[in-house]
Amino acid sequence: MKARYLRRWSFGLVLMIAGLVAVASSPVQLTLTSFKVVLTTDEQGERVERFLPAVQVAPGDVIEWRLSALNTAEAALNAVELVIPIPPETYYLQGSAVPLVLKRGEREIAVAPRFSFDGGKTYGVPPLYREVKEVVNGKEVTKKVLVPPEDYTHVRWLLEVMNPGEQVEVTLRTVVR
Repeated sequence: MKARYLRRWSFGLVLMIAGLVAVASSPVQLTLTSFKVVLTTDEQGERVERFLPAVQVAPGDVIEWRLSALNTAEAALNAVELVIPIPPETYYLQGSAVPLVLKRGEREIAVAPRFSFDGGKTYGVPPLYREVKEVVNGKEVTKKVLVPPEDYTHVRWLLEVMNPGEQVEVTLRTVVR
């Protein structure tokens, strides 16, 4: 059972990496890394997080995903999407994807994450709702149902402009099912 689970995890990771390689011809160089988050106690008795390679994971383990993006073009790029797919063997840890803060001269711009539950077709700000059809008193009705964060499939940050040579990193955490 354990070997089968680890194999399945590896397969999901390979699919995610293959998706990133597909954009390798883009002027945006993407690097996705994953780390197992382990809580330990330091010499002063404080709880600290350690980040280990996410090679062997088990249900309940927390994985931090880091997507680094570098604009290798000589010009600014518009509408740059930074997307982290959530492996189906994990679920999104609510509140772990935070806004990306970009410095633009004297200003700071916060780029909020958007979430998808439909495989990356649509994105929105939580709370997210899906429509479901039910038969009530012999009639089909459509209802809106709250989508829990555990059902999110992708998280996206949309940068209006990414300057030449600019490098950014976004992160989120998932929990192994």
